[in-house]
Order: sequence, then C-alpha cells, then structure tokens
Amino acid sequence: MMMHHAMSFHFGTEETILFDFWKTETAVGIAVSCFVTVLLAFLMETIRFFRDYRKAQIQLHQAPIAPEDRLKRSPQLDLIDPLLQLFQLTIAYFLMLIFMTFNVYLCFFTVVGEIVAHLLYRTLYPNLNSSSAGHC
Repeated sequence: MMMHHAMSFHFGTEETILFDFWKTETAVGIAVSCFVTVLLAFLMETIRFFRDYRKAQIQLHQAPIAPEDRLKRSPQLDLIDPLLQLFQLTIAYFLMLIFMTFNVYLCFFTVVGEIVAHLLYRTLYPNLNSSSAGHC
C-alpha cells in the first residue's frame, strides 16, 4: 500500500508519528502525542543541562590535566558524556522527525516544549555556562 505524507503544514488528527505503532486517529490521540512530544523536549533539555552541570562540576573541582596524564584518567568518566550526548542527539532527531510530520499541533508543541524546558533550566540555573546550548 502506498502512503502519502503531507508536505505542507496541516491540521488533523490522523498521523503516524515516528513508528508504525504510534498512530493517532482522534483528538485525544493527538493531544496525548503532543504531551509526549513536550516530555521528549524536557528530557532532551534535562540531558543537556546535566551535561553542562557535570562539566561545570568537573572544572570546578579539578586542576588542569596535562595531555600525557589524560590517558591515566578513569575510562568510565570519559564514557558518560558521549553516552549522554548520544541520547540527547537521538531525542533531538526524534523531535525533528516529529516536527516533519508538518502537523501544526505537533510542530507547535515541539517548539513550545523545547522553549519552556530551556527557559526553565536557564531561569533556575542562570550562572551555568551552557557549552552545549547551541548543539543538539
């Protein structure tokens, strides 16, 4: 069966979101999907915040390390940030793909979720320098 995907912004309740099992057919379904989208945006911002927080804590409590001494550090510590970045980037791509459904409701809540989550963390922790704010 050939399925066509709308390539322009549209309103509606019938959508397939990310996976075949995530389909909506009713207003309640699209509302729940919008809520899940906001939660994904908050999760992505939480991971971004945690990465920034960890980096700030490490820089605060650690003396500069010479390049030859970097190999002596614990490999577990060096794996945490790349794993967090993996999850953050994956969620960012999921949010992009949700936006690319071009459903106005999903697009709106993708943007609102990201903005509100970002503002919340920047308001609660204004002095935290965000090195990953420009990155997904």
